[in-house]
Amino acid sequence: MAKTHTKEAAESLLRELPSVVGAFVREDIHGNPREIHVLIGPGPNPRHLARDIRDMLEEKIGVAVDQRVISIAQLAVDAENLAADLGQVGILRGAQPDPIDDLTDERLQFETLETQTRDGMFIVRVRLQSGERTVTGEGVEADVGLARVRAAAVATLNAAAVACNQRMRFQLDTAAPIKALGREYIFVSVLASSPLLGRKAMQLTAAQPIDEDSDHATAALAVLHAINRVVALALKS
Repeated sequence: MAKTHTKEAAESLLRELPSVVGAFVREDIHGNPREIHVLIGPGPNPRHLARDIRDMLEEKIGVAVDQRVISIAQLAVDAENLAADLGQVGILRGAQPDPIDDLTDERLQFETLETQTRDGMFIVRVRLQSGERTVTGEGVEADVGLARVRAAAVATLNAAAVACNQRMRFQLDTAAPIKALGREYIFVSVLASSPLLGRKAMQLTAAQPIDEDSDHATAALAVLHAINRVVALALKS
């Protein structure tokens, strides 16, 4: 059976949609979409858009697409403001967080990142500074695909949970490279839950440009952009 390649065609189609700021598609071993990550501006309903994306890709590239592999992150800024500052906190999938004061004094700072591979696994340890305290988190992923990026993101979230004394819990939703506005970014989306945030979990997103840093170091910085404003609540209280 001949292998197909859908990545470039799918990403090109996605970027033509008016609401899409950036897109990343990862193929499976047969060349079909395995992961579809889409970054959109405010306005569209992400759930409805996911269905439209599935139908469009199935029609245009001629392969079946499982809607569950489509991850849509919606930023709370328009495209013009996004061009000026893509690394800000956003709101995903209609989550409605309680108002949060801008607590600028209580933020986690990135210190170091260490990596190693062992038995087919990629291991990342991230060290963060929280005031006068240093905290460390570890992330482990099978050494394939986006392992470095995801492991670094998970390690950063685990370190943040330690800094919060486990008063805030984090779950990684997405960590992937994405092209937006002519640049390469690492995009992350995170689910945060805590009594400090109310009864509903909050989904946060941020994107960090890949400049001189490696992609996994960039993932750690992107996570901090996404969570630092809510982490400040736990550190302050």
